[in-house]
Amino acid sequence: MSNAEPPFRRIAVVGVGLIGGSILQAAREKWPSIETTAIDARDDLSKAGGAELVVLAAPVRANVAILEHLPGRAAPGAVITDVGSTKRTIAAAAEKLPALTFIGGHPMAGAARGGAANGRADLFHGRAWILTPRSNHPPEAVARLESFVAGLGALPHVMTPELHDRFVGAVSHLPQLTASALMHVVGKLAGDAGLEIAGAGLMDTTRLATSPPDIWKDVAATNEDVLREALDALIQTLTDLRDDLERGDAIDSVFTSACRWRTSLDRR
Repeated sequence: MSNAEPPFRRIAVVGVGLIGGSILQAAREKWPSIETTAIDARDDLSKAGGAELVVLAAPVRANVAILEHLPGRAAPGAVITDVGSTKRTIAAAAEKLPALTFIGGHPMAGAARGGAANGRADLFHGRAWILTPRSNHPPEAVARLESFVAGLGALPHVMTPELHDRFVGAVSHLPQLTASALMHVVGKLAGDAGLEIAGAGLMDTTRLATSPPDIWKDVAATNEDVLREALDALIQTLTDLRDDLERGDAIDSVFTSACRWRTSLDRR
């Protein structure tokens, strides 16, 4: 709880799943005086009319559709942001809506299971929250949004939509696709009987495999070029490992490289 003045006194969150619900919980905990409005993605967007900050927290392509319906419904001067996992598509849509002050956002936080029931106020603590303002955005609006993000416990990072999609495609999207594909193959090979003897390693490497497919279909469709290149690189590495199982040279080089990068990740 804080007595500090909130950067926005009235916020509206459109799409109250895991991330949207957690934003509302965290904002209320940080600034008890803040006024919050939860809006289902299919509700009348006029409910957002009194908000100083509107957060679009539906799936990626739904956020784009909602954004296109906000002119005339959002309050003049309101800051609009989103929490989608890709940024280029919604940034391009926002460019066609100059009346809106849209600043893309993406908290690098989540859970193995979605839904508002799994939301929590500390979800963003110590996590990166990427913002993708364009050069013509009012500095005051960007500063207020950074302050809001930091107030929720996150660490703001500013970059372009293009750089965001390239980085996040590598550190988030590829791991999700890989974990789900791995669990799919392991399940088909081992079956229920085989899974009974699985150790912690399988649990650790497939934690993401319960993520809902609908959200990730939107992510894949809006970051297709980056993901295609990343998957090609992964497939080539797996092919190298497969083709060198007897000698083990590829195992040596891949494991050595992986250990180095994992150590770097642990230091972070």
